[in-house]
Amino acid sequence: MNSDRSIDAYKRFYEDINFDRAGLFEILKKEYGCNTVLYPGCSIHITPSFYFQHVVYVDISKTAKDFFDDIHNILNYINNIKKYKQTAYVQFIHADYTKPLLLREENYDLLVALYAGEIIKSCKKYVKPGGIILTNNHQKDAEESLKDPSITLDGLIYKKGKKYLIEKNNVGDFKDIFKKYGNTKKDMKNSANGLEYVDNQCYFVLRKSK
Repeated sequence: MNSDRSIDAYKRFYEDINFDRAGLFEILKKEYGCNTVLYPGCSIHITPSFYFQHVVYVDISKTAKDFFDDIHNILNYINNIKKYKQTAYVQFIHADYTKPLLLREENYDLLVALYAGEIIKSCKKYVKPGGIILTNNHQKDAEESLKDPSITLDGLIYKKGKKYLIEKNNVGDFKDIFKKYGNTKKDMKNSANGLEYVDNQCYFVLRKSK
């Protein structure tokens, strides 16, 4: 892709239909202050780089590879709108994240696990002890992960009106929590600008203890 096509593709698939979820990453950065991020199954969703200085993206698709081949222009775009002072660091790995990656284990503050299966199972080893995992429970990833004694539920994030809110100190049976918040349905609505994504997700913030 050339530079205009790369950024236009990102805008078309994410920003233009309100699917970038910038507010989600903004509140995550504010609450947890993560710096290093691993995002397997990322497609061309570069929004995390607007809030986190160091992001490693992993995807096996040709679409993602073609997009990140234009890394110079992608970095220029990110550096023009990022919310932090440092220069952005972006790495793309064209690989199957369910196979071993050439990454150091226990090295990342945050693992993003959205809309692709088995991310947590395959990639939690790359998360630092005390680090966090963001998931929308796609394919029951959060439910399965919480069976692991080294992973605990730290918070829930959901959108109310135009703002993302974080709810911590969740108590009660996990079955009740997942019954109430475990819906992973995506919704679209018609707006003045055409189809627009409505974020009805509840995002689970998990903490890895060891």
